Amino acid sequence: MKSSKSSEDLVALSNDEVDAAIGVEEDFLLGRLQEFPVSASRATMVTASSRALPLMNGSVDVIVTSPPYLTRIDYGIAYSRELAVLGIDTSVDRSLRSGLMGTTLIRGPIGSLGDSLGGLASGLIKDISGHSSKASGGYYLKQAVQYFSDLTAGLNEVTRVAKLGASMSLVVQDSYYKDIHVRLADICAEEAKMRGWEVVWSEQFKVTRSLTSLNKAAKEYVKGEVAESVLDFQLREKTAGHR
Repeated sequence: MKSSKSSEDLVALSNDEVDAAIGVEEDFLLGRLQEFPVSASRATMVTASSRALPLMNGSVDVIVTSPPYLTRIDYGIAYSRELAVLGIDTSVDRSLRSGLMGTTLIRGPIGSLGDSLGGLASGLIKDISGHSSKASGGYYLKQAVQYFSDLTAGLNEVTRVAKLGASMSLVVQDSYYKDIHVRLADICAEEAKMRGWEVVWSEQFKVTRSLTSLNKAAKEYVKGEVAESVLDFQLREKTAGHR
């Protein structure tokens, strides 16, 4: 997504055109739903931050999630068209964009995570801070620390609301910071283990096209292959502080 530099470059859609596009999608979804028998079960949809889930302790059986990757994809910008349809202008109101996990915006002063991180995440932060490239010890370090603060806060919450024996499935993708391998699947497995989760199954899928392959400046650094992983966990116990 790119912001226009002049009003002449702006994409202009009438209300009728937007309504018609939404209608097409609604018809598609209704057609898909009609292919399946109607279920008598009830569902409740709740919107909330993963850092503060409005659920009781030990109340959840199954968790399926794919947290944003540490790839500097700014989802507030990537989905700015969809947000504009909903009446949210990310260029004026940055609160939603700022609150997203993985955002490229730094919310404020970033402190140290201390001993709250496992060895893999701590080692990655150390490698980024010591990298010779510009701003590695400044902006990019802050962004990485902020990302792992959000990741661990989310893991703390899903652990709190999960029942003992609950299952959790994560889809995560490795990436690179310059020439540093971001082993996100291994990091998530280690962080989850620290909270009482055990990996019971995992599988990797080779990624042939990633965000870093589109970044011309990043191509000067030697990189290996990138994989997307599916990790299945079971909650064996809850460590202190996550009950």
